Amino acid sequence: MSRRAVGRSLVIAVFALAGCDDTVSTTSSGNVLPGWLNVHLTTASQGSEALLFQVVGGPIDSISSQNYTVFANAQASDQVRVLLIGNLAKEVVARIWVPDPSAIVRYHLILEQASSERDFEQQSVSGYSMKLEAATKR
Repeated sequence: MSRRAVGRSLVIAVFALAGCDDTVSTTSSGNVLPGWLNVHLTTASQGSEALLFQVVGGPIDSISSQNYTVFANAQASDQVRVLLIGNLAKEVVARIWVPDPSAIVRYHLILEQASSERDFEQQSVSGYSMKLEAATKR
């Protein structure tokens, strides 16, 4: 097994042992259902493989991603910690289902950690930016 695969397995195992739920799901069509907020990665370092961030501000029902593996752990009724794993690109990296998407201003993203594909070396989060946006039907 390569060092990269071992590193990825260790990161996943740590979060699984910490009580994270595997909430991976995909959307089968291009239409986004009402209630979804997009997590858009607007700036990312080359070779990014994992991000750890929090979504705070209100209730969150579920988190999904079409292109990445997602692990989520509710920290409180209005706070969820999310681990995203994959070859990250500047795009919508995840979707969050909330009861009232019109209350988007209550929700905030807090980027905690980032790692590179090379040995999952931790990177400075200053090289990343994310934003929440209302999802629209295509």
